[in-house]
Amino acid sequence: MGEQPNTPGTTPATAQGTDDPYGVRKDLDDPFTLVIVWIAVLGLALVNVGLSFAIGPTKFTLPLQLMIGFVQAGLVAYYFMHLKQGDKVVILTALSSLFWMGILFVLFLSDYMTRHIIVGG
Repeated sequence: MGEQPNTPGTTPATAQGTDDPYGVRKDLDDPFTLVIVWIAVLGLALVNVGLSFAIGPTKFTLPLQLMIGFVQAGLVAYYFMHLKQGDKVVILTALSSLFWMGILFVLFLSDYMTRHIIVGG
């Protein structure tokens, strides 16, 4: 007649011959990949600290350190927060948080840039 509906405690009819009938293991990350990403994030953090001590305060230090931080945040979001496996709603939520953070930065910078220095009142 047709396939029987799955009830709790039974395995799906299409995957009865496998050792992973519910598809749980397909979402597991490779531990080697996670260790490599973790080492990359720590290495970029060391490069960031090394830049501040080796180069010192120049006009290129801050943009370079911000780019390194952006790469670190991207690696953490993509691998450790599972955005590579996320559906469209998860990715949209992550992008909307970046959008709101951009709005807050614009508001903060507009306030900061329009203030005048008053020395001695």
